[in-house]
Amino acid sequence: MNLVIGKTSRMNLMARLATHLHREVALQAEGFESEPGVLQKVGKRFIRVNGQFFVPATMQEIVLLDNAAKGKGTQLYVRTTYGRQFQAKLVRSGVDFVELVVSRQEEEEEELLVLIPLNKIIGLGP
Repeated sequence: MNLVIGKTSRMNLMARLATHLHREVALQAEGFESEPGVLQKVGKRFIRVNGQFFVPATMQEIVLLDNAAKGKGTQLYVRTTYGRQFQAKLVRSGVDFVELVVSRQEEEEEELLVLIPLNKIIGLGP
């Protein structure tokens, strides 16, 4: 049985980040959480944010700021390697990431557009 949820694309994480160049992002990894910063460069393996280099595939989440989160998407539950299960809307699944609209009301009242590398996803489901 094939389960198709959200929009699928052949785009990888680095290509998706390249579409957000010169706009703000916030990065989160184990033991690390950045303040918002400008995505200055997207290379083959690294990104540069505020003059520092990061490896996107090692991040738990990359929040795309300055981007109106679309309310569209398939509602589902997301289980990750780094936290408890949460509810989100799946906007896109790429080669090595998922793009979600997440509403974190305890932290923010707005919806956030979040990229999560697939190696941090345990499961997606209703």
